This record gives sequence, C-alpha cells and structure tokens, in this order.
Amino acid sequence: MNKRGLSLVALSTVLILSSSCKTQEEIKREQMVDNLALQMTEGQKVNANTTVRLQQIEERLGMVSGQIEETDYKSKQEFQQSVSTLHEKISVLEESNKAYKESITQIEAKLEAQEKFLNKILKTLNSLTNKKKISNKKKTPFEQAISNYKAGKYNKAKPQFEALLASGKFKGTNEARILHSLGIMAYVEKDNQAAMGYFGKLFTEHSKSGYNGSGLLHLAKTFVRLGEKEQAKETLNELIKRFPKHRRAQDAKKMLKTL
Repeated sequence: MNKRGLSLVALSTVLILSSSCKTQEEIKREQMVDNLALQMTEGQKVNANTTVRLQQIEERLGMVSGQIEETDYKSKQEFQQSVSTLHEKISVLEESNKAYKESITQIEAKLEAQEKFLNKILKTLNSLTNKKKISNKKKTPFEQAISNYKAGKYNKAKPQFEALLASGKFKGTNEARILHSLGIMAYVEKDNQAAMGYFGKLFTEHSKSGYNGSGLLHLAKTFVRLGEKEQAKETLNELIKRFPKHRRAQDAKKMLKTL
C-alpha cells in the first residue's frame, strides 16, 4: 500500500475512534437527560400528589370550617333561644311575685282587721270581766236597792228604799233619788196617795233636783187618774216653768194639749 493509502487508513481510523468517543459522551448526556427527565417526571408526580393532598386538605378544612360555622350558628341560635326562654321565665316569675305581694298585702290587711276585731273583743271581755268583778263585790244597801229597782224587782226594791229613807242617813241627791224611785213604784202599783206623797215631798224638799222633771209629770198623771185635771194642768205648767230644758217638759206640753 502506498503512503497515501496508509494515511487515509490512519485518518479513517482516527475518525472512527473519534466518532466512537463522541457517541459515549452523548450516551452519558442522554442518560443524564433521561435521569433528569425521570426525576422531573417523579417530581411532577410528587407535585401532583402534593397538589391533590393539598386540595383534599383544603376540602376537609372547608368542611370543618362549614361545620364550625354551622355549629357556631346553632350555638348562637340555642343561646338566643335560651336567653329568650330565661326572659319569659323571669317575666312569669315577676308576675308571680307581683301576685304574691298583692296576696301578702291582702292577707296582712285581713290579719290587721282580725287583730283589731280580736282586740275589740278582748276589750269587751275585759270590760265584762271588770263589771263582773265589780258586781261580785259586796254592794251597799243603797246599791242593792238601785239594782233591784232597775231590774224591775219592785217587791225587793220598795222595802229597801223605805228602810233607807227611814234611816235618815241620806240627804241631797241620794234622798231625791230615793223619793223619786218610791214615787214611781207607787205610781206603777196605782197607789195614788203614796205616789202624790213621794212626788210632793220630792218637789218641796228638793225643788231644784232634776228628778222633779219626771216626778212632776207622774204627779200630773196621778191627778188625771184621780180626775183632777186642773191640778194636773197646774203641775204640768209648773214643770214647764221650773224645768223648761228638761226632756219631760216636751211631754208636759203634749199632755197639756190633751187636757
């Protein structure tokens, strides 16, 4: 082979060798690219999974947030309802308390009225007890005679008054009362002479005594009973003249009109 041919062969060999070296680098580069592409693909998958998870988390968070808001809304409604119920109960309690106070006031008024009534009864009972105590005390002969006279027990009162008058121990008003009482009992018993005697003595010995108002009126009635109308008129006029303000003076005026 000539020298030129050897050179071509050598050049070809170098070119082949040179071409073979570039191919390996390219392979390495391609492998690196492939690895990077694979890594990128894996990264993209990871990112995609992460994105999905994030979306799921966001959805869950949204659901939880919705539940929280719903729970919060329900809680607020329940709280407002509870507050409203409490207000209603307070209103009912206030009305009940008002009614209770009014009832207490009425009860207190009734108790006060009952207390007053009981006090009145107690006073009456005490008064009756005191009167009973006084009545249980030993009465004087004068008091016994007055008591029997007021009770209409003339059969007992008459001898008692007669004994008191005969004793001479009673003067003034007490004697005037004895004479008046004896005169009235004689008038009731239609003992006209005794009645005129007692009423006459009452007027002559106790001319200013208030008992003469009744005494003179009954004396006039005694005269009428005996048919002595003129004596009755004079007696009635004397009564009106001496005792014009006495309640028996009006009776005397009425009686004069009938005579």
